[in-house]
Amino acid sequence: MSQPRGSREAGQSAARKYEELTQAWLRRNRSRFLILAAVFAPFVIGVNLAAARWNSLWWTAGLVTGMVVAMFVIVRMSPPGWIENWQDGAVGEQWTGQTLRGLETQGWRIFHDLTASYGNMDHVAVGPGGVFLLDSKRWMGSVTVEGDSAVVRRVEDPDLQWRFTSPGHVKGLAREVSEAVRAATHVPVWVTPVIVVWGGFAQGVAGDTCKFVHGDALARWLGDQPVRIAPARVEQIADAVADALTGPSVTQRSARTS
Repeated sequence: MSQPRGSREAGQSAARKYEELTQAWLRRNRSRFLILAAVFAPFVIGVNLAAARWNSLWWTAGLVTGMVVAMFVIVRMSPPGWIENWQDGAVGEQWTGQTLRGLETQGWRIFHDLTASYGNMDHVAVGPGGVFLLDSKRWMGSVTVEGDSAVVRRVEDPDLQWRFTSPGHVKGLAREVSEAVRAATHVPVWVTPVIVVWGGFAQGVAGDTCKFVHGDALARWLGDQPVRIAPARVEQIADAVADALTGPSVTQRSARTS
């Protein structure tokens, strides 16, 4: 099935942000990399010159050269964790995009990387089971949800944990989609906020006013929702999402509704 009008590839904005930040980090640290190269280059050259004189050192020279080059590449391509988080986010969004593809043959319209009044919306799913705002999270660790709060514990050290206490931003995005659809169709539509969890989430599905759903269970959970929207209405709502959330007008619309 063709990609809905106005939808981009899943994770496109996060991947672009990661690339921009990585390039900026490389430019800012260019002098350090040059110094590192200047330190190791004479050593590598010396080892290879010695190997040219004594054939028995060829294997050693190759090993040393390979190790130095590999270390330099690894250091150069290892930006800080806060930059790596953008790549993790892009991967999580791409995984969600892949798992949602099967729903398109069941009357669902799937949008990725839509424009919001602040930032972007990872995914919006419109189908017989309703309208859902999906925010992908790739959390490294074991995830436990109570109410609308999630605790992520590190597998190696369960005492090391952090808490996701408020999905307010995700709920706000869901309200924004609802307002956009209502403005275009004059029909109130409830938009369910969902956090798609990629990580160790044994509960599978949890949450109160905001749902937490494991990525592997997402397509089945959406497909099992009771029918709330007629097929013709699905197309109307999807068209409203495409018109309102895929261009610069979103900022103007948000200002009018605020």
